[in-house]
Amino acid sequence: MKKFETVDNVVWFAQSATHSGEFKNDLPISEELREELLKEVYNDFVKEIVGTHFQYFQENTQEFMDEHQIPKDKKHSLEHNLFWWKVLYQASNGIEILFVQEYIAKNYSVLKHKPLIISWLKKWEEATTKFYYVGYKYNDRTLVLIDMLTEETLDVVVYDRNATPPKKGEIVVGTLLPIGDALYFPILDFYHFDYQARAHIATLLPHYYDRHKKNSTEQEAFIHVLSTLLQVERMIREEKEESIDIKN
Repeated sequence: MKKFETVDNVVWFAQSATHSGEFKNDLPISEELREELLKEVYNDFVKEIVGTHFQYFQENTQEFMDEHQIPKDKKHSLEHNLFWWKVLYQASNGIEILFVQEYIAKNYSVLKHKPLIISWLKKWEEATTKFYYVGYKYNDRTLVLIDMLTEETLDVVVYDRNATPPKKGEIVVGTLLPIGDALYFPILDFYHFDYQARAHIATLLPHYYDRHKKNSTEQEAFIHVLSTLLQVERMIREEKEESIDIKN
């Protein structure tokens, strides 16, 4: 009997779109709210931000991509992760883009009746692009990621069916958002570092972060560290290709 009472309580206290107050990721959310956030609000919100701002950032991003000689099959992932890093960085510093506020204002006639969705959208302003270690895989879409700076473990669900399945032990770059039940999901597919580079990256990352954080914010340090690690990845890739050529 107690078991059924517990289940009833969980359903009763699940957050729904019309609940007032702050979205809390450690609490469950109703299935209706999850569907609305992932299939309606997310798609519309991302389409709006990308459509409005992506082309503007693409010029600067392309220069970064060319400088680091990113392989063709990895350019799309890195380019779009860099886009979200830039959007979130500028928004957090009040520079040019107040993307969440703009979207809420534009859709306020609908969102004013759904305060929890407004609260969830504001969580995007707190998100940051980070390096994660794939600590455990339940399957290709359900993972345990470890923040490589704080060592915090996060339960992550990848909803994008076209995302590249991660390997246990690899290092990825991405931006995570809360979705209730203490779960997170990436805004888009991660950038996956080459698997053979993971040991070098894991060793170098804390060192370079400490160096750059002395004179910059964590978000500013991120881009400097990413640049260094992409160079390391490229060198390891080139060494591997040279080794294959010699053998042949």
